[in-house]
Amino acid sequence: MTETKIAKEVSLNSSVVSQAITNLMLLGFVERFRRRKMHFSSREYFIASIEGLEALEAIKRRSNSNFWAYVSSTLKDSSERMLFDLSEKSPAFRLTLGAVRSTYRIAKFILK
Repeated sequence: MTETKIAKEVSLNSSVVSQAITNLMLLGFVERFRRRKMHFSSREYFIASIEGLEALEAIKRRSNSNFWAYVSSTLKDSSERMLFDLSEKSPAFRLTLGAVRSTYRIAKFILK
């Protein structure tokens, strides 16, 4: 499917869908290929990779959880790892990251 068809199918803005597809591509769950209709025009198509299908089947087997919840938790874990790696290099960034985490935890506790 193309990005526009996927955006229409899930009723989201195409920029949001584009970002989600890019993140899924980085995780290896989606692959992109181009198909030429004529010599001067082509379209990008996106298909699920074997890893993406395995992740989807694993989620369906484990529980009735949502696939997107799994993807978002995977993205969260990878972004936390990246931020942790960056915080090891810079003490100022480490302090900023700690302040953001504390603020998030306090806001989450207050809004419960």
